[in-house]
Amino acid sequence: MGAVLLSAPVLPAAAQSAAPALRAAAHTSLKASSPQDGGRVGTAPSHLVLEFTGRLVTFGYRVEVRGPDGRAYQAGPPRVVRATLTQPMMPLGPPGEYQVAFRVVAADGHPLAGGIRFTLTVPGPAAGGVMAVEAPAPLALVPPASLADSVNNAPAWASWLAGVLSLAMVLGTALLGRRMTRDLD
Repeated sequence: MGAVLLSAPVLPAAAQSAAPALRAAAHTSLKASSPQDGGRVGTAPSHLVLEFTGRLVTFGYRVEVRGPDGRAYQAGPPRVVRATLTQPMMPLGPPGEYQVAFRVVAADGHPLAGGIRFTLTVPGPAAGGVMAVEAPAPLALVPPASLADSVNNAPAWASWLAGVLSLAMVLGTALLGRRMTRDLD
């Protein structure tokens, strides 16, 4: 009977300590973007599209688009539909590198922060250039250059600490139960 008492709490504790590793492997990440991360565009886009590997929640997101002149070029709030975030943009300005920083929340509750960059090769509408005309066809999304921008906010030692604490709780429960039932024999 002692083995049954000890093994019953061990199984849930083992499953609990393995769960963070399984959840970490399933985190949402940036899958593709338009404009492409690191890409060069000759016509200023009117909106930015970020596609993720999993569904997003419709709150807690933020997108900032900064031009080479330091100005912000996002226009209004982004729109989230399933795993795609679309950010309208103001007419872009001078040619050069535009930096996009984003923060979204995956459907599993984990936040993801990252960024992409693209280069406008000609002046945008705000600098006397031409802006892209909305096309009825869907945008072709291109995978980003690196998926290493995904963020896991938990420190590496957190899963080890959870496992050690779980084991300590199991052993403490087993010892306390044994001590309490010793007089019943």
